[in-house]
Amino acid sequence: MDQVSRLLFVIIVVIGRCDIRMQLSVVAVRLSALRAECGLSMASAAQAAGLNTSTIFRIEHGLVAPRESTVRILLDLYGEGEHAPRLLSLLREERVPGWYDAPAVPLPQSEFLELEARAQVIYTYGPRSVPPLLQTPAYAEAAVRAALPPGTPPERVERGVELVARRQEGLDRHEGPHLWAVLDRQALLDPPLARPDDRLVQLDALALAAKQPHIAVQIARPGAETGYLYQGPPFTLLRFAGLARPDVLVLHLLHAPVVVEDRRRIEDHQQAFARLSLSSFPVDATPGVLDGLRPLISG
Repeated sequence: MDQVSRLLFVIIVVIGRCDIRMQLSVVAVRLSALRAECGLSMASAAQAAGLNTSTIFRIEHGLVAPRESTVRILLDLYGEGEHAPRLLSLLREERVPGWYDAPAVPLPQSEFLELEARAQVIYTYGPRSVPPLLQTPAYAEAAVRAALPPGTPPERVERGVELVARRQEGLDRHEGPHLWAVLDRQALLDPPLARPDDRLVQLDALALAAKQPHIAVQIARPGAETGYLYQGPPFTLLRFAGLARPDVLVLHLLHAPVVVEDRRRIEDHQQAFARLSLSSFPVDATPGVLDGLRPLISG
């Protein structure tokens, strides 16, 4: 992303004004970043899309409002065609852009991160890992690295870690959401962290988080004791203030989170989370459970 695009995005974030110029700037920065990630020059992108190079230049510098059809063509070219509605909602001024629209935020994650930032209560369960909102920097780096293909450039790993930290800032705010997380014991014993010291730091971070009034942390009991086994991907349930916005389910799949608004599937996962919570150790037992894991980790 060039200096002009960077400046445009800084202005967007700092001023926070909702007008068509701001929306155009966000779209411009995103399209410029996606083209650069594909290794395409303006000329080569224009040729492949059947456009003039000057058109690409004007779009990427926020000088003109691109047609919706043009945005779709460019996103198809950059491999992000299925996420066109996300950018088009900005062009239509249907929403106010936020930090989750920054080019460093993968477009497939943007919708989920906006919903997470707006949620009043977050319920989350991950069978094999600590949720990002509770990860230490070392855990976040190891988790991001483990999820990416071998040979991924270090800067991409850094962006992933920075994204985790940005999400945690929202949770740390005084007016931020309440978090209720159920963790598997095995996820704590077999994390992506190689060093025992880093594993113990993660346990300490969970114990500290569990003391916060707006955070509830539970450790699941073994399935042999409870008779309940959740069989599905990691998931998050988001609840919003008031009645204007119904609850949302997010399934954390291999390549990107999937937002689900189907009422029946949401209710199924609400029941699943309730069963997970009821079959887990109580919230007030979490510090003791974590202490019991320390000897197993430290050896």
